Amino acid sequence: MPVPPRPIDNGGLLDPRRHGDRNAYIPPSRHNDGRVITERPWTNQRGRYIPPGRDHITIINNTLIINNMNGIQRGWNRHDHGYSWHHWNGHRISHHYDTFGYHWWGFYVGDRYFSTRYHNDRYWWYDPYWHRWVYLHDGRWWWQDPVTPTVVYVIVDDNYYRYRDDAGTVIVTPDPTPPVEAPPAEPNVPTVPEGRETMYSLDGTRSVQILGDRKEAFLYDLTIDDPEDRKAKGRWLGAGVASAKFVYDDKMGDDGTPTQAIRQIALTFDDADKTAVADLNGERSVQVSEEARSAYLYNLKDDSLDPVFLADNTTGVSLINEERQDDSGEARTRLKLVVVTARNDVGLENTLMFDRNGAPYDSSAEQPEDRPEPPAQTQLMQQKVQASPTLRALGDDVPW
Repeated sequence: MPVPPRPIDNGGLLDPRRHGDRNAYIPPSRHNDGRVITERPWTNQRGRYIPPGRDHITIINNTLIINNMNGIQRGWNRHDHGYSWHHWNGHRISHHYDTFGYHWWGFYVGDRYFSTRYHNDRYWWYDPYWHRWVYLHDGRWWWQDPVTPTVVYVIVDDNYYRYRDDAGTVIVTPDPTPPVEAPPAEPNVPTVPEGRETMYSLDGTRSVQILGDRKEAFLYDLTIDDPEDRKAKGRWLGAGVASAKFVYDDKMGDDGTPTQAIRQIALTFDDADKTAVADLNGERSVQVSEEARSAYLYNLKDDSLDPVFLADNTTGVSLINEERQDDSGEARTRLKLVVVTARNDVGLENTLMFDRNGAPYDSSAEQPEDRPEPPAQTQLMQQKVQASPTLRALGDDVPW
C-alpha cells in the first residue's frame, strides 16, 4: 500500500468554491500543427470520468517532464491565457493558464487525453461527481478532508476509502458520502457494503477483508497473479471478526536495510472473550476463548479436521515462520512453530512449543511440509489426553 501523505495546510489545498472546477479549463480544439483534435477525454468503458491510471502516472511523474513544467510555470506571462504545445519524452503535451490563475496540462496518449493541474508541487485532478480536487501521491490519488486535515481518503477502483494506519496495518473503509452528481451506472460491479473494512500489510503482499452480515474475515495473497488460484480468491479466517492486525518481526534485508516481515495476523471478535492469530498464508489459526483461556489449533486448509488442544490459561501465542523451498524450487515462507505461553496451576508462566500440526515440537526431527493428519479416532484420543491436566502433568514430570 502507498505511504500516506502528510496533511496539507489549507492554503495548499484546491477548493472548487475558490479555485474553480473542471469547467475552468476548455481543452484546445486544434493541435499545434493545426490539425483538429479528435482525442477523447479519459473515461472508462461506461463513460465515467476517472483519474489518470498507473500507466499515465508513469508518464507524468517523469523528472524531465516535471522540471520542464516547473520552468514554464515560473516564467509564464500571467496575462497569457492561450495554449502552448510541447513534445517531451515522446509525449504531446498542452499547457493552458486559466482565469483563476492555475496551470493546466493536457497529456495526449493514443486516442485519449487527460487534463491535470500542477500546483503546490503536486498533480491535481477534479472529480466531477463528488466535486473534489484530489491530488497525486505515491502513485495514488488522495482527497484530504478540508475540515479535518488528518483525515484522508484514497481512491481505489474509482471509489473513495478512508485511510488509517494502525501501527503497521493499513485500514481502508469505504466513504459513505454520496456523489453530488451520479456517475454513469456500473451494472456489473457489485455495490461495496457500507462500513466494510480492508486491512493491508505494510509491504502490500497481504490483505484481510471483513465481509457480509456474519463479518467473515478472508485473507488474500496479493502476490498471486492467477485469479483462479485459491490464495488469490481468499482464505477464510473466521466469522464474527471485529478487526484484523498484521504483526511483524524485524529483520535485515539483503542490502542491509532494516525491514519488517509478517509474523502473524491477530484477529479480534465481537465476542470479547475470543481472540485468534493466523499465519501469513492462512493455513493455520490458533484461537483462544472462554474463561479458561483455552488455546486450540485449527487447520484452515482442511476444515474436516477437528481442532487440536494446545493449552489452558493461555497468556500469549506467537507464530514462528521459516523459509522452505516448494515443489518448484522457489523459496516460500510458511509456519514452522506455534509458541504458546500459559500459566500453570501455581500461576507461573510456561512456554510450550508445537509444530504446525499441533504436536509437541521436536527440534531434532525433520518437520514435513504438511504432516499427515492422524485418523479421526486417534486424533480425538490425542485431544482428550492433551485436554486432561492430570495426564499433562504426568507427561511433564514422569521420565518415560
